[in-house]
Amino acid sequence: MVLMLNPPKLVYDDEGRLIEVIFSAEDYLAYLRGVAAEEDWESLPPHLQDAIDRMLIDEVRSAGEETIDLETLLADPES
Repeated sequence: MVLMLNPPKLVYDDEGRLIEVIFSAEDYLAYLRGVAAEEDWESLPPHLQDAIDRMLIDEVRSAGEETIDLETLLADPES
């Protein structure tokens, strides 16, 4: 379960139907982390898989640690 820090903004059309929910960036990332931890990867729709992939890539890049390309790692038996 994800605890939201900020309430989401709800957007309705002229007929009163909910058409959009806007989260803060922090809450959206917390939601993605929760989905990644609790759901079966194969059951997720492609757009959520892509969003989680991008989130994880951003986290690795922001950690400042050296990254190694997967193809390089697999090609070099010494690594």
